[in-house]
Amino acid sequence: MNDKISFADFPDVLSIDDVQKALRIGRSMAYKLVNNGEIRHLRIGRLIKIPKQYLVDYIHGGCYSSGVVAGNLSSHNEGGER
Repeated sequence: MNDKISFADFPDVLSIDDVQKALRIGRSMAYKLVNNGEIRHLRIGRLIKIPKQYLVDYIHGGCYSSGVVAGNLSSHNEGGER
């Protein structure tokens, strides 16, 4: 059984469960990222919905510059060094 899912297979508007699967994180971390504003989201009543583009924005900008993913990558790349 293959547990991997392509990002393209996720719906255009994600739930917290979808964010968990996409980022391979736990439920509490997914809520933390949403509730502290690191991942932009929409509230519809009590529901939290995340347009896929908001998650892409987080991956391309927020998570790497804040050092959430794979340690503090931003400190390793200062000054254009690799």
